[in-house]
Amino acid sequence: MTLPPGIHVAWRAAPPDEPRRDASRALLAELLPGARFVSRCPLCGGDHGRIRVEDRDAAVSVSYVPGWTVVAVTRHHDRLGVDAVPADAGELNRVLTGAADARAWARAEAVLKADGRGLAVDPARVRVREDADGWSAHVVERPGGQQATTGWRGWDLAGPEGVVAALAVARPR
Repeated sequence: MTLPPGIHVAWRAAPPDEPRRDASRALLAELLPGARFVSRCPLCGGDHGRIRVEDRDAAVSVSYVPGWTVVAVTRHHDRLGVDAVPADAGELNRVLTGAADARAWARAEAVLKADGRGLAVDPARVRVREDADGWSAHVVERPGGQQATTGWRGWDLAGPEGVVAALAVARPR
């Protein structure tokens, strides 16, 4: 699997006794030196939620899995989403959301992060189709209907043992 030019993905160990946000912010600072990153919850205004770059023309995404953080950065796409889950989380995800396995869950959540709505949208509404060099997806806007949002391109990511991860991007700039 080869990501398109201009998309960078990095992993860092996130020890359980240290704030995982420290690991993700350090990685982001390495990939976008001098940039300012903010997270502001649209519901409560708290310092959490989707991360944005305030002073650069770039899109970023962060995901956490026990023991690890993964970040994705691009200046060539309007939006992107990355998600990582334990490989053995598939059965729980199937019961809770209908996602067949951990890979399906990671793909769906990567799309929903890129979409900007995250888990406010049922992951079962993400439809994925395998492609020759990755996968593509869309979000069904009306359950039972065919209307869909933006098309997304995606790739499964190599990660630490026991971790499944995926990346989704919107159209190039």
